[in-house]
Amino acid sequence: MRQLFIANPKGGCGKTTLATQLAGYYACRGASVALVDHDRQSSALDWVKCRPPATAAITPIAAYEGEKPVNGYDLEVHDMPAACELSELVGPMQHACRLLVPILPSPADIKASVRFLMALNSHERIGELEVRIGLVGNRVRFRTRYFKVLAAFLESVNMPLIANIRDTQNYIRAMDSGTTLFDLPAKRVAADLEQWHPLLEWLEAG
Repeated sequence: MRQLFIANPKGGCGKTTLATQLAGYYACRGASVALVDHDRQSSALDWVKCRPPATAAITPIAAYEGEKPVNGYDLEVHDMPAACELSELVGPMQHACRLLVPILPSPADIKASVRFLMALNSHERIGELEVRIGLVGNRVRFRTRYFKVLAAFLESVNMPLIANIRDTQNYIRAMDSGTTLFDLPAKRVAADLEQWHPLLEWLEAG
């Protein structure tokens, strides 16, 4: 069983969007997927409930109510809440899991994310479990100043972005309808799918 965690203490940075899209991607490929929602707002579970019958099945797990996924899933995708404690994040982690940190290109988000990354890097369990951490630029507008500031800063501290997801209404529509880009005809969302390739390659590597 593989584990994938989506976390950032800053609210509104797109954690649930990443979690649902990735759960849908692997489910579309035939994997048995548990979407583990740690946030009492239950946005991820609401999305699962909206999924059309013809789409690939995803099992919802309400971790905020104490539910835990049973063994046997190919993948667990954990959608963590804003302002979660490191102990809450690290507690369910298993060896060699992946952690994605979505970051918005804004001053407040950059500062909050850097503090979070520093705390992660100093936590002994992250090293013991050999957690691989990847940063994802989310809701990116590539020509803006703050995107360039974000990318340059992360490069300077040797924490480059592994992928950048553009700001588009396609993700809002997907959340409303319980779908993902990977459920749709590829021609309709070709530009968006292209941006996921680096992230998916990173997840599959090693």
